[in-house]
Amino acid sequence: MTLAIIALAVVLCFILAVSIYSSLEITKIPFLAVPYTPEDFGLAYEDVSFPSHDGLKLNGWFLPATRPVPLMTDDSSHELSSVINGTSSSVTLLILHGLGSNAGDMMMNTLCLARQGRWNLFYLNFRGHGGSEGRLTSLGPLELRDLECAMAHLKQTKPDETRRLGIYGHSLGAAVAIVGAARHSDLEAVIAESPFSRVSFTVERFARIFYGIPAFPFMTLALFLAGLRAGVSIRSFAPAEEIGKIAPRPLLLIHAQRDLRMPLGEIRALLAAAGEPKELWIVPGSDHGEPWMVAKAEFERRLVGFFQKAFM
Repeated sequence: MTLAIIALAVVLCFILAVSIYSSLEITKIPFLAVPYTPEDFGLAYEDVSFPSHDGLKLNGWFLPATRPVPLMTDDSSHELSSVINGTSSSVTLLILHGLGSNAGDMMMNTLCLARQGRWNLFYLNFRGHGGSEGRLTSLGPLELRDLECAMAHLKQTKPDETRRLGIYGHSLGAAVAIVGAARHSDLEAVIAESPFSRVSFTVERFARIFYGIPAFPFMTLALFLAGLRAGVSIRSFAPAEEIGKIAPRPLLLIHAQRDLRMPLGEIRALLAAAGEPKELWIVPGSDHGEPWMVAKAEFERRLVGFFQKAFM
């Protein structure tokens, strides 16, 4: 009996130890130096700072449109005034990066949008990324709040430039873009590249593939502990449950054919749950983060064409 109790205690301690370690890994932010700034490409920009809902200093870059585009309103005098006063575009596209990435890491695959000159761009650094304060990720819930704070700040400080909003996100940023658009109807057009359908599926798959750790009981407990650490329910963040609310606004899903982090089943589940109009582009031969590198011309054509059609 004593040996059985000792053995049980050892097993429980092992489960707890692995789960605690896993919870720390779930909320850990991989470091990536900022590879580029808009200045590296000759683009004018404004460094923007604003507070998060929980008091962190968040950061982003605002790139003004370079081609004069009149504000499309019912008041023609307002439209004429906006051109005279130099408001170049009433449309701002929000750009969201993935986990461990940053605004600078999104520059190369979105230069095509900046060089169009017809839209303002805002590159957000989530908490703990780039120039934003913070030490942990929530894999969605807190990053969604960061997006909402960014939108509120831009609408308050740049009302003419943010009369209309679109959004493009990659990986974690794509998942946040989906949920953000589902909850905020002023996000009129959505591009999501390599999103996950449910954070719990992604965490459990990562643990199994990269560490050989089964979902139960380890990841079940780890997600609970990670949520306690972050102060939110991480497990409940599920873009697949909210993507249907985006319709009838246009949605473009982009996915890498060889992506093991977010396998094809993830994007197909999201596509099935989404309403019309929707489109899925699977990029042959590409892995996570590679669609732009593998199919640069087609990638840029689709991004530009999607937003051109949405904001005609």
